[in-house]
Amino acid sequence: MEKLKEFDIQVYKLGNKLHEYKFSADKDFFSKFEGDLIDSGEVKIDLLLDKRDNLMELSFDFSGYLDLVSDRSLEEFEYPIDISKKLLYKYGEEEKELEEDVMVITKNTQVINVGHFIYETIALQIPLKKLHPDELGEDEEHNEYVYIDNADDNPSEEEKSEEEIDPRWAALKDLKKKK
Repeated sequence: MEKLKEFDIQVYKLGNKLHEYKFSADKDFFSKFEGDLIDSGEVKIDLLLDKRDNLMELSFDFSGYLDLVSDRSLEEFEYPIDISKKLLYKYGEEEKELEEDVMVITKNTQVINVGHFIYETIALQIPLKKLHPDELGEDEEHNEYVYIDNADDNPSEEEKSEEEIDPRWAALKDLKKKK
């Protein structure tokens, strides 16, 4: 993966207040990542960075679309992206990732790069089954699961065995119960 300089934020220069940034992810951006998960699209990212003494809270708003290919018809279509995501940077002894959206950096960290986080967030929005919007109605019809309660129609094993007993043997069974 190529270094994404345009997604660097010089945090050591920032004062303790709100800072606004605007980024965009397009075909050029997606081409810098390995794999062919996303080829093209146009996503605008608005970032509000709230820097405080002990942490930085980054609030991302993503809006735009991805160019995807339908798994069923192989037609290209624009898949809409409209999400909000938060990322926290806490100060600590060593740089590490605590959770997927909580990072630890040292007080000496001068630059953070949000490019990889932006790519991962967008990539996670791609549905497992990519269907052209014209195919969605069809898919709902074919994949609708109907739950039918057959509890009364399917007798238990004990009930089945009693029903299937030959009437001649039933009389003998009654004799056994009387003893």
